[in-house]
Amino acid sequence: MSVDWLLTGGEVVSFEPDAPRASALAVGEGRVVAVGSDDELARLAGPRTRHTRLDGAAVLPGFTDTHMHLEKVSHEFSMLALGDAGDVAEVCARIRERAAASRPGAWIRCLGDAGGWHERNLAEGRLPTRGELDAAAGEHPVFLYRRPDHGALNTAAAAKVADLLADAAAGTFDPHTGHLDGPLVRLVNDALYRPGVHERQDQLDLLSAASTRLLAMGVTTVVDPGLPAGFEAAWDLYRAAAGSGALTQRVLLMNRFDWRREFAGELDRVRRGATVPGDGDDRLRAWALKLVLDGEFAGAWLRPAEEPGSESNARYTPEQLRTVLRLAADRGWPVCVHAMGGGAIAAVTRTVRELRADGASFARGQVSIAHAFLIDDAEVDDCSELGIGLSVQPPLAYTYVREMRAVWGELADRAVPFAAMVRRGARFAGGSDTHPCDPLTGAAIAVTRRAWDGSDLGDDEALTPWQALSLYTREAGHYIGRPDVGTLSPGAVADFAVWPENPLACDAKEWPSLRPALVAVDGRPVWQAE
Repeated sequence: MSVDWLLTGGEVVSFEPDAPRASALAVGEGRVVAVGSDDELARLAGPRTRHTRLDGAAVLPGFTDTHMHLEKVSHEFSMLALGDAGDVAEVCARIRERAAASRPGAWIRCLGDAGGWHERNLAEGRLPTRGELDAAAGEHPVFLYRRPDHGALNTAAAAKVADLLADAAAGTFDPHTGHLDGPLVRLVNDALYRPGVHERQDQLDLLSAASTRLLAMGVTTVVDPGLPAGFEAAWDLYRAAAGSGALTQRVLLMNRFDWRREFAGELDRVRRGATVPGDGDDRLRAWALKLVLDGEFAGAWLRPAEEPGSESNARYTPEQLRTVLRLAADRGWPVCVHAMGGGAIAAVTRTVRELRADGASFARGQVSIAHAFLIDDAEVDDCSELGIGLSVQPPLAYTYVREMRAVWGELADRAVPFAAMVRRGARFAGGSDTHPCDPLTGAAIAVTRRAWDGSDLGDDEALTPWQALSLYTREAGHYIGRPDVGTLSPGAVADFAVWPENPLACDAKEWPSLRPALVAVDGRPVWQAE
């Protein structure tokens, strides 16, 4: 029987370590049928086979981002980037320009998770005031978020989130300036992704635009760790998007506990949910439970001898962690634990070991740790022994290098030890979690070990180009329990991208500028460069 599609005359990079060099790829019924030479695969062509001459282009598996808040990112792609603004007047000018191009009443927001965006970089050393924002775009709600704990609202935006502001602690919101401070900032920011703030069609349009933008980066699979207690709303949105054709990528969505809510209530929500891990289909699937065990840099749970972190940063008790992991073991559900510091990592490995001793059974990779910034050699070995998966996010250190160093000091030099993990035989996948969320940029960071400001993230922990790209291909498939994702070996899903230049033949510093010529999902083209 002939194949559906034959691509010849190029370079096929399967990301199977021992695969021989190949120039052709054969696809049938949404799967890779064969990889080999042009002559070897020519016999598979039939009268209805589509034939594509690659003319030296490279075919790589589609990229998988194992930690992308897709719904959040779909909003952020449309936000103002203000990291290079020099003063308040320039910020307001860009807001005014955006307002003129937006429909009446549309939210205007800025990308808060950006390394250069900070009031100290503005000439006035402050964010715009409520009055200045009203003058720039009074008919639009405007929210300027500066990660992690500062922001500004105009009058229209303050009215939209009046319920949150009414409960605000003293000193966290100044009605005169419109400035927000402290944890309230994240509460407001998170609330703006919730249903009811945006019309459903707006949400679908944002997802459609984001899906297209991600395809232009070669991204064909996304693992979404979810928003706090936001699984049900996101699941309904993604189902609608997939059904309407607005969402092209494969999506695995986690059900995230909200640590700010009472634990028993969150546990009951997860247990009684109409959709549980494993539900869905090959294109949209409910995947893991998500537990945020500690905070980020200032809130990381470090080891007892390390400063400034401590066990006080733990967001769940040992018994609560044990309860969630036991639930996952009993029901066969994957569970992903956010663990930034060594104290949190050790709590996960210790609890898994104790549960196994008590008779619990975990498949390899069923429990995973996201971030693992300050993992040490012993913890890497523990994870390998216990079958705990690991996902890392190179853009986090790249974007938040100054925050990381300000809080951790010399500890920051030990963060994200990729090369040490490889030397110990660890397998770990790559993701973004923040901008830039382009896998080629994330992989480039893992190779160059440079942050956004040009500072060094530790050359001795650099990966090779093949290792770095493997984080988003073969290793990502291994992490999600889908060995048929992230490779181009026979039997794999035919998700791939055609690159005019093989990234592996280019300097990694050039990777962020590369774009594919064509992207396919399930063996059919879904995006082509103009």
